[in-house]
Amino acid sequence: MTLIWRELSTAEKQIIQRLVRHGSPGDIPPAWDCEHYRAAEIDDFGSLRLRLRDKTDLAVDLPTQPVASGYFDDKEVADPYGPLVDVILFSAAGLLCELQIYRSDGGAILRPVEADAIFLITSHASHG
Repeated sequence: MTLIWRELSTAEKQIIQRLVRHGSPGDIPPAWDCEHYRAAEIDDFGSLRLRLRDKTDLAVDLPTQPVASGYFDDKEVADPYGPLVDVILFSAAGLLCELQIYRSDGGAILRPVEADAIFLITSHASHG
């Protein structure tokens, strides 16, 4: 699959910023400033591969670690028992590398993820 790199949208930046704020105990590492990243879509759900503007891709064999994860209810009427959208931000070698977005039942996402509506955000503090 050929990746087509582009600027992050405002909504994508807001999602990343929300997860970064929760994923960094203390000061946010400068390398996690999403203004320095470009993105390439890697699936139909909106998941993104991330890379710094002035760098080439990280080696694909570098181990990745989750930075933070949360959930988004994509239904018009909240349904605490229905499937949710999982949103997970990953890093590798201290740099953001992927924003993974998928619906827990594998179905189509019903509406765009809104950063302010992501809930139950978990920090994975062993990143770095």
